[in-house]
Amino acid sequence: MARDSVAITQLALSSGVAEPAGTTIAPSNGATIPAGGDTRKLIIRITNTYGSERTVTVRAGSAPPAFRQGLGDATITVPATSGVRYVTVESARFVQADGSIHLDFETGMTGKVMAFRLPDEL
Repeated sequence: MARDSVAITQLALSSGVAEPAGTTIAPSNGATIPAGGDTRKLIIRITNTYGSERTVTVRAGSAPPAFRQGLGDATITVPATSGVRYVTVESARFVQADGSIHLDFETGMTGKVMAFRLPDEL
């Protein structure tokens, strides 16, 4: 399956950035966030515009590099209609062999995914 790519928006210290358009959720595709293996300052924003709550699954990574991948996937419930969840992930559990993070969406889910990286100065 070809996953949809989610661009990472770099946040700047003491400055603002416009909200990105985000990547439209396509449950049949899933999504990949090209994190470069570093999730320390990565924040994922997930919205659900579907009429009932839906789940997002953060897939366990590959060992190596994800030496804690044995803990398995993480499932996050996003509330219905205008639900939003902010998610942080652990590299040691969720990074894939290529350094990315993989997300899967429950059937019928609609909404957007965005990824942000906090400034190095923090």
